[in-house]
Amino acid sequence: MVALIAIACNHNVGRAPLTPTAELTATTSPPTATPDPGPPQPEVGRVLEHIRVLSDEIGARGAGSPAVDAAAAYAAEQFLRWGYDVELQEFTATGPGTLRYTTITVEQDATVDQDAPLELAAVAFGGGGAGVVRGMLADAGTGLPADFPPEAEGKIVLIQRLDVLFVDMARRAEEAGALGFIVANKEPGLFPGRIEPETDLPAAAIGQADGEALRELLAAGPVEVTLNVRAEVPARNVIARPPSGRCRTVSGGHYDGVPWADGANDNASGSALVLELARAVAAAGLTDHCFALFDAEELGLLGSAFFIEELTDAERDELEVMFNHDASAGFVPLQLIGSAAFADEAQALATQLGFDSTITQLPERVSSDHASFLEAGIPALMLTAAGKGTIHTAADTLANLIDESLAPIVELGFALLEARG
Repeated sequence: MVALIAIACNHNVGRAPLTPTAELTATTSPPTATPDPGPPQPEVGRVLEHIRVLSDEIGARGAGSPAVDAAAAYAAEQFLRWGYDVELQEFTATGPGTLRYTTITVEQDATVDQDAPLELAAVAFGGGGAGVVRGMLADAGTGLPADFPPEAEGKIVLIQRLDVLFVDMARRAEEAGALGFIVANKEPGLFPGRIEPETDLPAAAIGQADGEALRELLAAGPVEVTLNVRAEVPARNVIARPPSGRCRTVSGGHYDGVPWADGANDNASGSALVLELARAVAAAGLTDHCFALFDAEELGLLGSAFFIEELTDAERDELEVMFNHDASAGFVPLQLIGSAAFADEAQALATQLGFDSTITQLPERVSSDHASFLEAGIPALMLTAAGKGTIHTAADTLANLIDESLAPIVELGFALLEARG
């Protein structure tokens, strides 16, 4: 779920049917359709297992990260085994720096034994510059004026987060002639940060443990780092179509997340629901239903917007409705957001199934992928149990997942598809 709606994007179009490869599926041979995909109704246990893989095993899925690639491969493998034709829609996305995958490559002096360069995951600062800079690392303490060493010029400085404002760190790094700066967290995990007014210096945040490791390396000898703050990242949607190739409905959700969170609720839960709905639909023999996992939603709904751009006129005409699953793990009653006619239908179905639902709206400046379809004039309905809590925080983990709403949402999501045959 994204709280930033109007983001610029640059699309490098690539549309090709998926041919399974070892790189994509992490297997040596392509998966084949499973003769028995399981029971013809969705099961919450299967949803929970997908959530576990996506959030706990794969982890934080910031746009452009290796974890997003792993999640796409996992989803494609599931769809293929259930007999769907799978397509990867590739595009290039830009968006807020804090949400794009950023790397720091670390190399020690040749006199120090090191098998290979280290690569650290990082979060770019909003308001920081983009680009790739390479230089020796210098320790600038907590970013106070007295902490900046005289030799910081032409180097990348490491700052320990404590109580200095990020904008003051940036200003002092500029004044010292640094090429860029890295801020180590004062607690475990990555974190987002913003510099106002903006700076041209590339700047990134790393976790507490990585900050400690860098200081240990510096104590052992010179350290060279490459800070890569990308202006754009590769992205891909994973689309599953039935053998007929027709999509009367699309059930979708985004599988990317914010880089500092495992995203168990936002949105491993919605992605897992989409996967289980696809399996149950195949097992039940329902026809002409498609499934989509969108990338770069957190950068501004880019994946769903790209999906719509790629639709032919005929595909748009036969698409009756899009059902969006985002932040599906929370407290009941579940929330229905979007096209009025479909919200009314879903609420009536929920009542028949024996559970409560409420027709509502998202808060101001918060949106999700159904909005892309509504803007394009395509009916869409979001089924969610978002509420408040851990979304977009490091606490959005499998251990903190509230799964009270999963059974009602997956049951209703399936009933909406079953009603269309």
